[in-house]
Amino acid sequence: MKPRALAVTRYTAPPLVVAVALLALSCGRRPAVDTAQVSARRIQAALPARDPDSAIWRDAPEHPARLMVQDVTEPRLTTPGVELVRVRAVHDGTAVAFRLEWDDASEDLIPESGRSSDAVAIQFPLESGADVPDPAMGQAGKGVRIWYWKAVWQDDERRARAGQGDRIAALYPRASIDHYPYEAGGAARREMERRYAPAAATGNPIAVRPQGGAVQVLMAEGFGNTGPTATQLGTGVGRWKEARWVTVITRPINAGPDLAPLRPGVRTYLAVAVWDGAARHTGSRKMRSGWIPLLLEAP
Repeated sequence: MKPRALAVTRYTAPPLVVAVALLALSCGRRPAVDTAQVSARRIQAALPARDPDSAIWRDAPEHPARLMVQDVTEPRLTTPGVELVRVRAVHDGTAVAFRLEWDDASEDLIPESGRSSDAVAIQFPLESGADVPDPAMGQAGKGVRIWYWKAVWQDDERRARAGQGDRIAALYPRASIDHYPYEAGGAARREMERRYAPAAATGNPIAVRPQGGAVQVLMAEGFGNTGPTATQLGTGVGRWKEARWVTVITRPINAGPDLAPLRPGVRTYLAVAVWDGAARHTGSRKMRSGWIPLLLEAP
């Protein structure tokens, strides 16, 4: 007796069902998660340096960077704040853009006494290799370079472009100004600046930036000696929406030894820090990460 042939039934889903399934997958697709390192993809398109929502970011692996309180030096942070920053990166062979996303219940732009605006920073060791400095701002003889973005600087930049000047009228629309110190001239103005803007008068690097824009590039070899680098090459743009900041910071891959050059295909490190204005974070009172491996995809 001949064996019976196996009956094979092939099911073909209706086209509408297939389309709906594909749409659901594409809408809910999240980037791959890389818990080991920040992997910067090499792209051929223009960098999304000013677009946190660009479709390019969807294919960039996401690294969940865990943060801890800065309790190494005064002023210490005693109450935990933002505990996770989601980091993605892409590069075009010339510059690298980092997308940093974290939860924040409020948008804080205006600094006050003992309180910064919302801010985020990316730190790199000055020298590549496994022998990294202390992640808390480096150490003597082993420096770091920091790309520091502040929401208030971005607001200053926006106001300057719009010709809006300072924000006094916006904050106090019913205020009547009968005397404004900076309208004075000569020696009288210099005296007013020392009295009413002491940080600027003493050259505080946070108050006196070498150039405009929302990002300042800093150098440090440990706490207490932070200052601006001679070369200021960095841009940044942030967007706060639905209790979340998404900020893009872009830096050159190689702009000379002063700016901690990166090499595609060679592993180095980065660290991140976040300041929450509503929690009165300022200066060294912040949430920070340890060193995270960073690898730029080679051509």
